[in-house]
Amino acid sequence: MADASEEKGEQWQWMAAENLADHLVPLLKHHDVKWRGHGIIYIDHQHDNICIAQQLLVDLSISLGAPISLVRSRLVELGWLKDIRSALPIQNNVRRGVESLAPWALDSDEEDEEDGPDMSEDHDRD
Repeated sequence: MADASEEKGEQWQWMAAENLADHLVPLLKHHDVKWRGHGIIYIDHQHDNICIAQQLLVDLSISLGAPISLVRSRLVELGWLKDIRSALPIQNNVRRGVESLAPWALDSDEEDEEDGPDMSEDHDRD
């Protein structure tokens, strides 16, 4: 009878780069993933890239019998999955935030301040 450490070692054998590659290469061919110089699995904001990457992770998870999150982490660790969606410069987030403000919030005229949405005649001002 195998002890727990041997069973655990067999359970995680898929994490070896060679074993993972054996499962990944046929899926890359099946999903027609092309090398474009960004990484084996490259995820940006394009819908097709997101969908294909998700399908690859699901397929790998099933064939390896491992959780998707663990498979994803291992691919990132090996440098085989590159997800740039969270790598946007902070200024882009700030710009989107500013653009979403109501037009009255962008006015700097003091006389317009009294006409703001939360200022009414019913409010006392000191």
